[in-house]
Amino acid sequence: MVSVRVFLLVVTVTLLLADLAPVQAVPADPVAPLAVAQGHPGCAGITRDILHTPECDAVMAAQPYPDVTRIPYDLGVIAGKDFIYFDADQVPLFDAPNGKIVEIFTAGRSSYVNVLQQSGNWAEIRPGRWASLRNAHFAEPSTFTGVLINRMEMPFAWAIYNHCTSLTPGGPPNCQQSGRFRRYDLMNIYATVQVGEWDWHLVGPNRWTVQTNLSIVHPTPPATFNWRWIAVSTYEQNLVAYEGTRPVMATLVSTGDMDEERWRTDAGVWKVELFWEVGPMSGAAGSDDFYALDQVPYHMYFNWREALHGVYWHDNFGFWWSHGCVNLTVSDAKWLWDNWVVMGTRVYVYDEKPG
Repeated sequence: MVSVRVFLLVVTVTLLLADLAPVQAVPADPVAPLAVAQGHPGCAGITRDILHTPECDAVMAAQPYPDVTRIPYDLGVIAGKDFIYFDADQVPLFDAPNGKIVEIFTAGRSSYVNVLQQSGNWAEIRPGRWASLRNAHFAEPSTFTGVLINRMEMPFAWAIYNHCTSLTPGGPPNCQQSGRFRRYDLMNIYATVQVGEWDWHLVGPNRWTVQTNLSIVHPTPPATFNWRWIAVSTYEQNLVAYEGTRPVMATLVSTGDMDEERWRTDAGVWKVELFWEVGPMSGAAGSDDFYALDQVPYHMYFNWREALHGVYWHDNFGFWWSHGCVNLTVSDAKWLWDNWVVMGTRVYVYDEKPG
């Protein structure tokens, strides 16, 4: 029996051939903002002038790390596959290793091809078409994965930069006395104070860091929907899967280029309307933004040209990067595909700072 996902793919391809676009979900009316926790209730007494309280010290001692479980690393449908890009716009293809040139392949930094087989310094990238690996680079899929949330009494965050923390809010970095975080490290946010235009967060005893170093997940959802749904913050560059108001899974993402209007991920409430487990993606033909990608895993389209999907070609999560889609690590995309997203799952894309 043909699956629903395959059926919908056939229908969508038919519409494309007929030069028609699928009906797009209409953004819902704005949802009334909810009160957003900026720290743990036990640290409510922390201010710029009061940097320590016994209650907050007890919270930090009892909960030094977010109560989460990391999602396993799993490349799923692309496990065992290799992908390459070329440092050249035009690449000659041969009929065999060291054979005759039979065609020219349009390549470039944003074109990744699947290696069908390799022989010495040659790779077959299309049936019967071989390319020299002299100017080729192999993709290295990110090993970062998101987390399953066991309990959440306060915000937590990922470091998106390597950085040293400060002894006081607004103070200079102090690697020796305060400490440091590496990119993708996780931390609790116990309290928040404002210094000038920026929020400074207490992330451990005598450890303060400014908001621009972090991607923050708040325990309070940015909206409220029934059953299972997904929130994508283009401000924080993260994604949270909710069941009602309960956050279940969270991870970093890369959404559309916020400096280019045409590539921004559209804000609004959408519904997943098309699935494709693995297949090519391409776009912006004839321009400097052209891209062509083989074997992109776990497409979950929610807004015609925009999809949640896995990427194997970059490790820039926590920063915008795409042409409108929501980029996830392959592991995280597989988790959503296997466990969360079904036809009609709501995807709420928002671009404001929570709270």
